[in-house]
Amino acid sequence: MFLTRMIYHSAPRFETDSLALEQALAEIMAAGLRNNPAAGISGVLAVDGQRFIQVMEGPRDRLSETFARIGSDTRHRDLVIAFFGEVDSRVFPDWSVAMMNPITLPECEPRCVDYDAITAEGLLERARRIRETGAIAGRETRSDGESAA
Repeated sequence: MFLTRMIYHSAPRFETDSLALEQALAEIMAAGLRNNPAAGISGVLAVDGQRFIQVMEGPRDRLSETFARIGSDTRHRDLVIAFFGEVDSRVFPDWSVAMMNPITLPECEPRCVDYDAITAEGLLERARRIRETGAIAGRETRSDGESAA
């Protein structure tokens, strides 16, 4: 098995400051918790203002299958794959959904990002910081690598 990482960003097709966002995130989280552990996929879906950033890590074939489902999801548009390739280790060993909280982001972190210019490494770092400061739901893993949920 080759450990693979995929990083993409997209725009939601609904207002992100509404109840629709809360409902969509609950549905996405439920699907992720249902499907990802068995597929060996970990990662984060970070909501960054008017963009989604998703980082997924796992077996290449499982990521491809998962991304095929994601690509047909009508809740988002303007999907841009920033990175898809082999990596040595996981950055996100569990699964979570996080929402940017401008109050808790470090001062040095920009509140708005130019998605036409950001690199895959920049997206990875942005997702990591959003997760650290704004996680709202997730699947923890124990030190032995098994799911705690």
